[in-house]
Amino acid sequence: MTSRLRIGSLWGIPLFLDYTWFPAALLLVLSYGVVTALGLFLSLLAHELAHSLVARAYGVRVSSITLFIFGGMAAIEREVPRPLGAFWVALAGPLLSLGLFVLFSVAGAWAGPGSPLTSTLASLAAINLMIALFNLLPGLPLDGGQMLKAAIWGWTGDRQKGMLWAARAGQGVGWGLVALGLWVVFLGSLNGLWIGLIGLFIVNSARRYEQYAQLQQVLARLKAADVMTRRFRVVDAGMSLREFVDRYLVPSSLRPEAPAQPADVYFAEEDGRYRGLVRPELLNDIERSQWDHLTLKAILKPMEQLQGVQEETPIPQVIQMMRQAEPRRILVFTPSGAIAGLIDRGDVVAVAARELGVVLPQEVVQRLRDSEEWPPGFQVEENLAGEGSPNPQQQA
Repeated sequence: MTSRLRIGSLWGIPLFLDYTWFPAALLLVLSYGVVTALGLFLSLLAHELAHSLVARAYGVRVSSITLFIFGGMAAIEREVPRPLGAFWVALAGPLLSLGLFVLFSVAGAWAGPGSPLTSTLASLAAINLMIALFNLLPGLPLDGGQMLKAAIWGWTGDRQKGMLWAARAGQGVGWGLVALGLWVVFLGSLNGLWIGLIGLFIVNSARRYEQYAQLQQVLARLKAADVMTRRFRVVDAGMSLREFVDRYLVPSSLRPEAPAQPADVYFAEEDGRYRGLVRPELLNDIERSQWDHLTLKAILKPMEQLQGVQEETPIPQVIQMMRQAEPRRILVFTPSGAIAGLIDRGDVVAVAARELGVVLPQEVVQRLRDSEEWPPGFQVEENLAGEGSPNPQQQA
């Protein structure tokens, strides 16, 4: 069940209202009136459209805009690949809000004092000034944090370092708002509760950015050799099909002499050289009466037809390969063309977690191997995979 309602589209960008928006809108209508609530809605929408249109100008697809209880979010498929472009995408929203503040202020001055129109224009000007200044606070997930991230990225050349620093700054901003909210409540205004809730939202979002940046830094350091395992078995290419089935495919409960931990990947070797990958599924195409006479060579995929990576291949490239072709595992080759190891989804996640100080239970790792989905955060960015954020999203 979706948690948001589609309300239309603008310039091909779907627009959604998260269900948390409705109680917030009701409170705004009861507290400040319909005009102010509608003005806030349109101002937030314009703010997110500014992010979206600038991102599209840089060739980045925007999949949707969603307004929710704490503001809005433009879901951008990927980040602009250069820090200056990322900076401009982040700045576009506050710039538009400041422009609307100036526009409504000038219009209010032109309308003259005392009229209902002047009051409405003054409210709209104040709303947009508040949106602009709030979003310029220098910490993720706010626009100011995105700008800080882009600036550090441009200065250091390291996108993840920029995200990490901006995320930590965001936690500071969030806790500062929590403290401010408590002070406002202490002074006797319940508006402090709202400020505190916004602060906690920023803290939690910033923590997710920090965790994501740390994960991406770990993935960027890892090579295929760091992650691969040798959970495969090498067998004699001259072995008969019958012997192979009896020794390795029949469950150990039925044949006590079978391996205690049977592998699910087998390679055949002959004269000290790998000859290919054994494909047990091809046994279904061969009459059982032939199993005693045919060798494993009848069900091999030759080495020259196997695809994989080298031991020094960065793990972000491995993840990208697994996402694009969706193989269950990736082969790792030595410089001489032999099999060095195998990598599957569970291997990548287990090693990354260990690098972050978390040891995953084996049953969790096995579930990851059997799953067709990667855990959150394992979508790698182009600069890591090619040269691997939560999905880059501009929030207001």
